Amino acid sequence: MSLNKRPVFERILLRENDSNLVRVKTKARRKIGIWGMSSAAGVTLLTFSIARYIANLKQDVPAVLELSDGDEGLTGWNYDAIGIDKRFIGREYFSFYRNTCDGAGIKNVVNMDEGINWALRMPAEFDCELDIQQMTSLINNIAGDVTICDFSSRLRLGEENADDRLECFRRLFRDMSLLIFVVDPAPSKLLGGGKRLSLVKELEHAGIKVLYVVNMFQRGVNRKELLNFLKPARKATIGYIPADAIYEAEYNCKNPFQMPAVKEAVTPAIETALELL
Repeated sequence: MSLNKRPVFERILLRENDSNLVRVKTKARRKIGIWGMSSAAGVTLLTFSIARYIANLKQDVPAVLELSDGDEGLTGWNYDAIGIDKRFIGREYFSFYRNTCDGAGIKNVVNMDEGINWALRMPAEFDCELDIQQMTSLINNIAGDVTICDFSSRLRLGEENADDRLECFRRLFRDMSLLIFVVDPAPSKLLGGGKRLSLVKELEHAGIKVLYVVNMFQRGVNRKELLNFLKPARKATIGYIPADAIYEAEYNCKNPFQMPAVKEAVTPAIETALELL
């Protein structure tokens, strides 16, 4: 296999009977930013699940927007996880990243599938790095009633210094209707996410609406110590999700929210979040 050739992985797309497209209405745009206190906290799982929950209600059109830098080793992970290549066989998948990078318009363009407008970075777009003005334009111009921004990947935004990257996050988060801060309750992850927690506290004190979502909340977690550390004004939890549910979803190109175990675990947190919008 050539080192420059992308490998092919054969999967079957299993659809449900509720994949009707929903028209995009014109109403006040609501923006949800989802950020993790650490890596692999569960941001993308929650992003995909909130989008599917909203789409199932058939009242609003959610847009899923991945905000990441151009790391070649990470680019395309979300695209592959949800099976975009299989979902858009026989139809064009519009490149929001490439067009924004090139200064082209993106208004009224959609990648609709199962009632969701998908704006995920394609694997071939690792070289397309947006500055903060372009990121802001993408957030504010993508078609949809509720824009769900996945901030799980590293955001370099042309900056080399970690403090500068945090400043970029600060500027983007200020424009969110709601910021969901996803927490892995392992002490090592809590201690390693101190700078992110400090930024979220600063935004919260400045009036930004923040919901702390503790993922993988189970009996081994010391609830008192965790809450003393986070001191959340608003909180929700996601219980244990068996790994086989996540793997089954990916192998069948399903949104993880379609898996009963995932749906049961994340629905209370989603409902808490949407009540805050």
